[in-house]
Amino acid sequence: MGLTSRWFAVLLLAVAVAAVAGAVLLWPRVRGPRPVRVAARVGMIVLCQVTAIFVVMVTVNNDYGFYASWDDLLGNANSGGKSVAGPTATPTPTKPDYRVKFASYSQGFEKATVRGWKSGTKGDVIVWTPPQYKKKEFAHTRFPVIEVLHGIPGTPHSFLRGMRLGQIMQDEITAGRAEPAILVLPTITPDRANTGCADVPGKSKVGTWLTDDVAQTIAHNFRTLPAPRGWAVMGISTGGYCAVRMALEHPDRFVAAAAMAPDNPAESARGVRSPLWLAQNTRPDVHILIESSKQDPESPPKFGDRITAAVRPPTSVSTLRIDRGGHNWKTWGGMFPAAFTWVSARLEAPRAVPLAPSAAP
Repeated sequence: MGLTSRWFAVLLLAVAVAAVAGAVLLWPRVRGPRPVRVAARVGMIVLCQVTAIFVVMVTVNNDYGFYASWDDLLGNANSGGKSVAGPTATPTPTKPDYRVKFASYSQGFEKATVRGWKSGTKGDVIVWTPPQYKKKEFAHTRFPVIEVLHGIPGTPHSFLRGMRLGQIMQDEITAGRAEPAILVLPTITPDRANTGCADVPGKSKVGTWLTDDVAQTIAHNFRTLPAPRGWAVMGISTGGYCAVRMALEHPDRFVAAAAMAPDNPAESARGVRSPLWLAQNTRPDVHILIESSKQDPESPPKFGDRITAAVRPPTSVSTLRIDRGGHNWKTWGGMFPAAFTWVSARLEAPRAVPLAPSAAP
């Protein structure tokens, strides 16, 4: 039974209710010496408390998507892609093979475990394609790509638990506010290390993983427009910090970035080049959006002001501020429609474009 399974949550709730009912029924029936009666009743109280705590923990995890599976909780998921030498070890191919089988997952998304040929790691990547992608009249059309980055703690699955991200994008497309685009949700902690999506020696090459390995895999398995005009990146919380950093550092890959409630852009402990440092010392031709809530103490509007004051043309920064909302999924869900509209206006629209043959269906 999966960690995020609805039946698991129901089972825990049933156990908690049974523990309370059992305590009520058995409390007056406990017999024996006083120390035995006290110990038995204390045990009932502890059992009720423990089961209640488990119910709360699972509910919170399901709402916020901190852990997507038992392996993720126990530290066995996304543990890196380094091979182990041995008589049954598979030799590493001399030429990278980016072909990956994406399987149906949830809410219209597809999922695959992707090998990082250049980063030396591996991790889960979840992909959503717009309805137009599979229609006959769009069979030769290539689509823009938006990488969407989760926060920490969190996983790509967090977006499916915290909000119906594909539905939000579909609503924007249907309303004519956004062009059809492919959403790519990669893990930003393939080696379970928070590097701020940068390559950090001795920890992880997350920057290479996100901007090269993931991008190459998507380009080889889906009909995508060429970078940078056809690619953007966006994220929430730490993922928002990463989105700004990646766009400033890789203008050859992304034309735009949208950050919703990003972490402190001056923070450089996770890597050596913070978003603020990049804004002050580079001038890439990219567009950045920073959305903030005035009530969010973890990501106040001043974070966006710092980036705005630091950039120089041709880099541009736009800011959107809402009056209410904390650092949570409800607030971020309200920010995504405007972010999708803003990003879409800066991406190339889907079009037929001659590219070198690829494995993209």
